[in-house]
Amino acid sequence: MAGDTLDFLDRLVGFDTVSSKSNLDLIDWVGDLVAAKGARLRRTYNDERTKANLLVSIGPVDVPGLLLSGHSDVVLVDDQQWSTDPFRLTEKHGSVFGRGTADMKGFVACCLSMLTRLDPATLRRPVHLALSYDEELGCRGVPRLVDDLVASTALPAVAVVGEPTLMQVATCHKGARVYETVFTGLEAHSSQSQIGVSANVHAARFILHLERIFGELATRRSGARGLVPDTCTFNAGVMSGGTAVNMIPRSSRLLWEFRDIPEVDGDLLEETLLAHLFGPATDAMRMGCAGARIDTERLACVLPLDPAGTGPAVELVRRLTGISGDGAVAFGTEAGNFQNAGIPAVVCGPGTIAVAHKPDEHVALSQLAAADRFLDDLAAWIT
Repeated sequence: MAGDTLDFLDRLVGFDTVSSKSNLDLIDWVGDLVAAKGARLRRTYNDERTKANLLVSIGPVDVPGLLLSGHSDVVLVDDQQWSTDPFRLTEKHGSVFGRGTADMKGFVACCLSMLTRLDPATLRRPVHLALSYDEELGCRGVPRLVDDLVASTALPAVAVVGEPTLMQVATCHKGARVYETVFTGLEAHSSQSQIGVSANVHAARFILHLERIFGELATRRSGARGLVPDTCTFNAGVMSGGTAVNMIPRSSRLLWEFRDIPEVDGDLLEETLLAHLFGPATDAMRMGCAGARIDTERLACVLPLDPAGTGPAVELVRRLTGISGDGAVAFGTEAGNFQNAGIPAVVCGPGTIAVAHKPDEHVALSQLAAADRFLDDLAAWIT
């Protein structure tokens, strides 16, 4: 393992960057660290300027190069029983423990170790490190980073997203879209149901509509190896409405999502589902009350990673590192955003998703060492 990887990981874990908080202290620390090595920096912010993406570039400006991608935010530790301080790196049993060690500050630490050991004057191709905000909230920050990347530099030839895969190469995952839908009907005494419009009933009818649509989609199976389940799915995760058993509920709030396989057009599927809400579902509610309505907001959009577009990235990684693989991961990543911008992308990073988001999250020291070797092999392509 590179000598400074653990030092960098210790600093990164020490920043409490749960998605509800600012990540600017971490971004500023990383920026200062790599700027001292001659890196060029670009920041893109959220609307409130409380969070930032950071694009670090080292080497030639107008040449396609290597993009390494990681997110800066981590999930909450509230109500979890940790045996160590989640925001202090703790080493034991051949692993290091702390929030984000696997997902995915371990990979970022390895990237920083690589970047700080490079001499910009020796690089034939550039290397970029993309650090995003709000990945854990549904890849909300990375679209601004990608737009800025495309507008400001030569399109990278390949992207590696270092989510935890036990250093196996993944070339596929589903997309995910999350929505909040509010049904507004008309309250009434439950003994006079003929004059009320139950928001709960219409929300339930929409859930049944989702079940029917995705039941029909179940015949469309992905050809990607290892994608489980290999069909589009939906989930009605949260439903809340009503105030008393003897009152027809005026309002009902539904949080729902769907996950699309690469072979299905997610935009078209979204259009179809929302058209039902804004058309037949709304019309049915207004039969009982002209003022009834349905309001929907998309909260998150994770783009799928299509294996059909990963060939150049897989070939380069296989040739330089000897690591093969073309499997799928069950979770979503930012790789689809880079692929959508025309950058071939794969997912490969240290640690396992099995410990992510859990108490006592950790990554094996052997995995960090493997990631360091992996990045050193990739560095041979740019020097």
